[in-house]
Amino acid sequence: MYTFSFHYDNVENSYFTLPIAPSVYTTLVNNKNDTIDLINIGEVNILKSIGLREFKFNILLPKDNFLCNFQEFKEPIFYLNRFREFKENKKPVRFNITRKKPNGQDIFETNILVSFEDYTVEERAGEEGDFYVELNLKEYRKIDAKILEDTGEMDKNGNSLAIEEIQRSTKEPPKTYIVKNGDTLWKIAKLQLNNGSRYKEIAELNNISDVNKIYPGMILKLQ
Repeated sequence: MYTFSFHYDNVENSYFTLPIAPSVYTTLVNNKNDTIDLINIGEVNILKSIGLREFKFNILLPKDNFLCNFQEFKEPIFYLNRFREFKENKKPVRFNITRKKPNGQDIFETNILVSFEDYTVEERAGEEGDFYVELNLKEYRKIDAKILEDTGEMDKNGNSLAIEEIQRSTKEPPKTYIVKNGDTLWKIAKLQLNNGSRYKEIAELNNISDVNKIYPGMILKLQ
């Protein structure tokens, strides 16, 4: 016996189960391998990391509750509205499949975040009120975004230098700063204003045309 359900992580009352489990469920495992043609060798494969899984299946949303696997019957429009919500919200959805033997023993469970890629809704003559839906889902992979800040400096090749941003303090910045040996405007902006990219503001505030020309003992206005 299969049970298919969806919900948002950490959102109460978002859980719901499909009324009828699909008869066929397909998982496609992708990758991004490249095939190239080398002189005197021929075609070779460049193997790359495994790609995101895709899940495809068809379901019936019945108008009558006698076809439903659960006591709590919901009209098809409930599920259609939820599918549309998943597309509009642009948030990953938790997708669960439980598998049980006839004796009730658990086999294994699928528990994965997915995106709703697309779905197709079909109505058939003579079956008014029933809806057939084809769902295409894709595995969702979380990433941690890193923010890079321009240091205002250049490397030997003329490329801008950047560093990963760290958490900013909420303390009130000082109004002035006395330049010390080894200081740069970017370093001062980072330490005093918690944002290195604000070095241009300091330069404009102090009428500095060349950001590299500051000297120890110089008093800079910061706000």
